[in-house]
Amino acid sequence: MALDPRELSFIRILRGLEPEQIMSFLGACRSAEVPADTVIMEEGEVDRSMLFILDGELEVYIGSPPAVVTLRRAGRGEHLGELAALGLVTRRSASVRTLVDTDLLVLDEAGLAHLRGVGHPVADRIEGEVLHALSAQLRETDRQIAALAVGETLEPEPDGMWHRMIRSLGHGRPLGRPPKALQVLKSSPHFIGLTNQLMERLASELEPVAFAEGDRILEEGSIKGDAWIVAAGRVGAWRQTAMDKHEKLATLQPGALFGHVSIMDGDLRTATCIAETPAWLYRVPRELCETLVDNATPEGRALRRCLIDASVQQLMTANQRLDQVAREHAARKRPDLFTPADLEQVRRED
Repeated sequence: MALDPRELSFIRILRGLEPEQIMSFLGACRSAEVPADTVIMEEGEVDRSMLFILDGELEVYIGSPPAVVTLRRAGRGEHLGELAALGLVTRRSASVRTLVDTDLLVLDEAGLAHLRGVGHPVADRIEGEVLHALSAQLRETDRQIAALAVGETLEPEPDGMWHRMIRSLGHGRPLGRPPKALQVLKSSPHFIGLTNQLMERLASELEPVAFAEGDRILEEGSIKGDAWIVAAGRVGAWRQTAMDKHEKLATLQPGALFGHVSIMDGDLRTATCIAETPAWLYRVPRELCETLVDNATPEGRALRRCLIDASVQQLMTANQRLDQVAREHAARKRPDLFTPADLEQVRRED
């Protein structure tokens, strides 16, 4: 299939690139002409390929005949499979088939690794889209948790003159000095892919901040603010429910990165984060994230991949919490659907 790079501007991820860059991208892909009604991806299979549609139409669905549920259709210029291509999902979550004769470009794991290795702008754009897709999924998962959960009443943050006085004297704050920023990054699962040089440069931008037990670090619905890394202590993440209470989403341990989602998509904070113990946190400046992540520099690419990893881990935790909340909701609404053993299991997991 002969392709003219000047005629591929309908593929959004290629817009604005030079012909040489598009040719380099094409060299990393395989082209395929697929007849109508052909299944090209199957739900549950292990596959790390990404598809770009040159012409034709695909159906994304779950299930098998006759119980097929169509999730969406994709046509000329669209692409699918970016999460799999980056290795962020191990198995396909849906099947894909052609509805008509379809021309495709297939970018597999090796092809994407090549593009990332040479710093190709398509790899940067794919990672940027993945980061925003993860942000959208996190917001939707948190919304579903809030809609299903009962929640509990949170204690108000201590206020008033007395609280300000004891805070100014350091009462309730963590004892001793904060762990070194570089050591915190090295021990965090989100930053293990960074070189020592990049870690040192990022560590130099971080500021330690002490929090007392009960201090609110982030407030759900707020607009501005930085990202944070837990250095010592624990932080609880809470989401307001439909009943005007709060449901706990997670307990964040040392090494956890949080607060980055609203920076990446420019939307409101999705949760209230409260120090569960006296805690040291490192502030990751909002301006640093915004400046680096959109830059095609080694620092920008490294930070973007760290944010992707943190988002994936956060989404996994949120999905587990949603599953538990959904079962608790079903047990309240339709207890006849649950056996006594099911109900006991839900209570133990609460």
